[in-house]
Amino acid sequence: MSENNLIFRGSKNGLFIFLKEGMTIVEIRENLEKKIKPSLKFFEGARVANFKGKKLTREEFTYLCELMSSEYKMNVSGSYDESQEMPQEKEEVREERFEESSFDKLSYGEVAKGDSLMARTTVRSGQLIHSNGNIVIVGDVNPGAFLRAAGSIIVMGNMRGVAHAGVNGDYDAFIAAFNLQATQLRIGDIITRAPDGGSAKAASPEIASVKQGMIVVEAYLPNR
Repeated sequence: MSENNLIFRGSKNGLFIFLKEGMTIVEIRENLEKKIKPSLKFFEGARVANFKGKKLTREEFTYLCELMSSEYKMNVSGSYDESQEMPQEKEEVREERFEESSFDKLSYGEVAKGDSLMARTTVRSGQLIHSNGNIVIVGDVNPGAFLRAAGSIIVMGNMRGVAHAGVNGDYDAFIAAFNLQATQLRIGDIITRAPDGGSAKAASPEIASVKQGMIVVEAYLPNR
């Protein structure tokens, strides 16, 4: 089963579920079960804006709406007609354009490898840093840079690139930064983008985590 068969993407209207063209209704059901059931507490109560990608029949759409409600307590707010509007989303393959550098070639001041990769550096456009644990960057992440971690991501500086935490489906993972202005955030299979025109600099550090199937960004120190 390809991890790109079924992708979640958050929006202001709710969660969009992108289905790969050619999937059968049985394959869709199996993919939903494998992605949602292990992390049901993160999705229960979430609003599903609609399904995108595969052209569903009315019967398939009705079945999926009932399945989301009965099995996962997730409400589908969109209509069948809207589900036929199928924009071609290509952001999922962007990471293939990055050239992954070996750790010794990056301009790190210090590197510690283990459960976490810790680096004091500026991560520049075109660089991809991957870790099987967490990533901690003491410095800035520039637009066009990509951080990809099985665990969580912390940037002690400006986060303006793309950050993908919990790449193996860990919805407990989070993304935090002193200045969180990422062009795209991903946690597990859930994706959210920066608003059009960019986002204003926050007054305090922020953290992005999964709540009710959506990526929510909030102040890391709300009482200060």
